[in-house]
Amino acid sequence: MEFDKSKSLFGIIIICFGVILLLNNFGYLQLNPVELIVTYWPVLLITWGLQSLWTGSRSQSAQLVSAFTIILGVILLTNNLDWVEINVVNIFKFFFPVLIILIGISVFSGRTFVGKSTLAILGAVERGKTSSWQLETGSYVAVMGGIELDLRHAVIPEGETVLDLTAVMGGIDIRVPANLHVIADGLAVFGGIEFFGKGSGGIIGSLRNEQLTEENQTAVLRIQARAVMGGIDIKRI
Repeated sequence: MEFDKSKSLFGIIIICFGVILLLNNFGYLQLNPVELIVTYWPVLLITWGLQSLWTGSRSQSAQLVSAFTIILGVILLTNNLDWVEINVVNIFKFFFPVLIILIGISVFSGRTFVGKSTLAILGAVERGKTSSWQLETGSYVAVMGGIELDLRHAVIPEGETVLDLTAVMGGIDIRVPANLHVIADGLAVFGGIEFFGKGSGGIIGSLRNEQLTEENQTAVLRIQARAVMGGIDIKRI
């Protein structure tokens, strides 16, 4: 049976919360449920950050954003518990600009800067829906627009081909043939990414998914994806 780390992590959090409520209802603890939620909601931020570090992308930008989320959650939690005295307004005055900086880092770090760049700004780009085309290493950026790549009709070279995908308030859809070895690595900030039926997103999320094939293929597709207030979807057809 496959062990789903992300589900296990959230399962542990839910179990702990249920145990606390059970003990509280039988008088072993004296906690107000509303105060409990108001005090301990930063645990969700810590959990999201830990999940991303545990199960998500291994890119430096993704790990940096995950660490940022954990630190923010810990500061807010310790502040709610009165262990430290920090003005919440000042926290967000500092951390919100830092988050914007990290979003910028996540968009531009890890980019290949090799091959062609294709932009879809307030528009759409389509490849391979009706005709054959040559797949090459390159970057695709959708800004308030959409990009759709159908690799079933693409001529895929031997060796490794890298696609660098960035969706900012836009969407990118990739259709992959069944016999292609694919390694997908992605980060989502206020957006969502889905690789072969597995998804991650929300405030911050990261995901890595490697799809092997039984056939002895010499071609490998490596995808580096970033979604900022947008979405990226990769699926097999």
